[in-house]
Amino acid sequence: MTVKDKRREVRISADDDNLLAEAAGLAGVTISEFLLERALTDAAEIVEAHRTIRLADDDLARLMSALDGPVRPPKELIAQARKARRLKRVD
Repeated sequence: MTVKDKRREVRISADDDNLLAEAAGLAGVTISEFLLERALTDAAEIVEAHRTIRLADDDLARLMSALDGPVRPPKELIAQARKARRLKRVD
């Protein structure tokens, strides 16, 4: 069982409180249960949306092709790597 040892507070208008109370009553739960369930559901969806990359089939195919293809570093990177090899380390 999860220990509930944290508390959050929110200020709302009387109209919002009445609406939440009615919705919670219709759902057969307390206002706290209603708010927590809705907030956790929304939070999980938002986090999942930001952790997941969704691509159309053709975009996925292009990505996989690029990942599977040969590595071709940019010419500028090759030039920098060659320049770095000529440097001598001084300790």
